[in-house]
Amino acid sequence: MFSHPFPNAFGIDISDLSVKVVKLQNVSHRRRNASYELQDYRSIALPPGLIVNGIIQEPEKVRKYISHLLEGRKKHEKPIKGHWAVASIPEAQSFVKLIHIPKEIPDIIEEEIIDIAKKHIPFDEDDSFFDWQILPQKKGQTKSTAILLVATPQTIARNYTYLIESLGLGVVALENEALSISRAMVTAQKAYDGEARAILDLGATHSSMIIHDHDIIQFTVSLPYSGELVTTALSQRLQISREDAEKIKTKYGLFANTKSKYGKKAWSVIASQTNTLMKEVQKAINFYYSHFPNADKVTKIVLSGGAANLKRLDDVMSHKLHIDCTRGNPWKNLSHRKKINLKVQTSLGYATAVGLALRAADNPFFKKDII
Repeated sequence: MFSHPFPNAFGIDISDLSVKVVKLQNVSHRRRNASYELQDYRSIALPPGLIVNGIIQEPEKVRKYISHLLEGRKKHEKPIKGHWAVASIPEAQSFVKLIHIPKEIPDIIEEEIIDIAKKHIPFDEDDSFFDWQILPQKKGQTKSTAILLVATPQTIARNYTYLIESLGLGVVALENEALSISRAMVTAQKAYDGEARAILDLGATHSSMIIHDHDIIQFTVSLPYSGELVTTALSQRLQISREDAEKIKTKYGLFANTKSKYGKKAWSVIASQTNTLMKEVQKAINFYYSHFPNADKVTKIVLSGGAANLKRLDDVMSHKLHIDCTRGNPWKNLSHRKKINLKVQTSLGYATAVGLALRAADNPFFKKDII
């Protein structure tokens, strides 16, 4: 039996305003399928300006916050033991796309993939790292091979690598957020025959939509929506502080509270932002249908990210888009028996970190361990 090459590895999600860590224990050897138990999870807020749009502006300050998080800030928190990490590359600074080569897998050479990949990468090819995964051909599929392409600027990858290594950690992998989120939010053991899933990840500073179809990510798009954007709009329209605007947003969401001093105006602002979001979601789905010849119908939209906690958001989107929309469960693929005592509202913000932790816990020597 081969032991795990990166023992005690964990996932670390570094975003503009927070850092989240999730550590899992791989217990697949006790069961027939991949199975994990939650060992630790924690997060820490970052002051605005340390990381902006995924670009690290103050690496030393960020390092101190992460170090503080790993060491444990509360009495019951013990230091996270482990020397390896799988970290996220921000969606705004990375690129993922599914491409097809009209050849069977044995006939494809590496140089051919590189030449085709360069035509799709939106960054300067001389300053980019890119990688790919050849996907297995399905039954009946001939003379065409699907390849998942991922790329990021070298400066971004190096900055995140140096940051993590400065903490005394080895980098197992840097992964695009969309891949991590999909690993957590799409049920691993379920066969989605003839239907696609849309994952709507709504974060504090940025949002994106991921189309998962035919067992792989087909399409991702950034959306002009975020928790901070809604808070700013409320603050400006109601002429109140950001702190008060955040409280109103959290308390009422898309409920029109007529008794509140700011009730109608607050609802109008939030509803306007939500309508913009839904238009962009519908536009993205239509684009998928029209540009992907084998596209299945999107039968469900799964919400993730902290900004997905806006009250009534799932109900309003379900009604307006005529697609079942629901808040997801990032812990669904752990397949463990122990109950996780964490509120749904808090769990949604851990989707990326959970996906990273699942990869960190996978033993690459055993296929059944891999989600």
